[in-house]
Amino acid sequence: MNTESIITVAVTGASGLLGRPLMSLLESDSRFRVRGAAWSRAGGSLDRVDITAPAAVDAWLDDVKPDVLVHLAAERRPDVYAKDPEAADRLNINATEALALSCAAREVNMLFLSTNYLFDGASSPYISEDEANPLNAYGLGKLAAELAVSAASDKHRMLRIPLIHGPSDSLEESSVTVLCKAFLDTDGPVVMDVWQTRYPTFTPDVAAAITKLLPSLADGTLPGPALHFSADEPFTKRDIGEIMVSYLGMDPARAVDDSRPPSGAPRPKEVKLACPKMDAMGLMKITPFRDAIRITLDSIRDAGGLERSILV
Repeated sequence: MNTESIITVAVTGASGLLGRPLMSLLESDSRFRVRGAAWSRAGGSLDRVDITAPAAVDAWLDDVKPDVLVHLAAERRPDVYAKDPEAADRLNINATEALALSCAAREVNMLFLSTNYLFDGASSPYISEDEANPLNAYGLGKLAAELAVSAASDKHRMLRIPLIHGPSDSLEESSVTVLCKAFLDTDGPVVMDVWQTRYPTFTPDVAAAITKLLPSLADGTLPGPALHFSADEPFTKRDIGEIMVSYLGMDPARAVDDSRPPSGAPRPKEVKLACPKMDAMGLMKITPFRDAIRITLDSIRDAGGLERSILV
């Protein structure tokens, strides 16, 4: 860590759903100096870095000289992962391992964003020490990446989270808000899953928790190797859909129950992340889902991702 009091933070995936609120918090906090890397949405204050190219990563780290790195860039859609696992592995496993090793070589402590899909759902809730048993390629990839991160340095840490939503310009950016599309695209009934229980978590809450972790990550005192952060309100897809479409001024009774396991990549029936370490540090500030989803949908409306007259 640098001897100066300001902590220099590098962030991959800085243009993404979680990266944007994290960058905003870090840029507004005088304790931090931050540089973000992105790819398809690079530009402005964000560096264009191909994190699958180790030489490019090394050059970027040598330029930024961070004290800590937050690694958010990933393929996080299980069905997309299943369709092209080799490409997804290059980003989620190979690039993560190379980044972890590069950070370790420079004595830069890394926080790696992982997933609740490490677990099979047989004995929810899960603490961070519970044994992983992923059911799909995405979860297996995240587990392999976690093992690589831990092997690279005993100062690196993992933060596991569930599905997320937050301010955006598009319904498609989150697997929470994308559920609205079926209601907007048809006037008829919408079949929605009631088989799986989920814990949708607000990205500004995750970003705030990460920001508070960074000083301890920088000085090597952050408990580990893994931490959990999750909202604790359980919802099925139908529950989520009904809440959102009520904001859209539509009839939530259009949602029709589907009690079958979802098609596509296998999912666990329920994985609730227990968060005792984060709770002990006083970092479990969670926005209630109904308040958070209103903020999320308002942001999409304001960006033109919904008809401005739809939300009530």
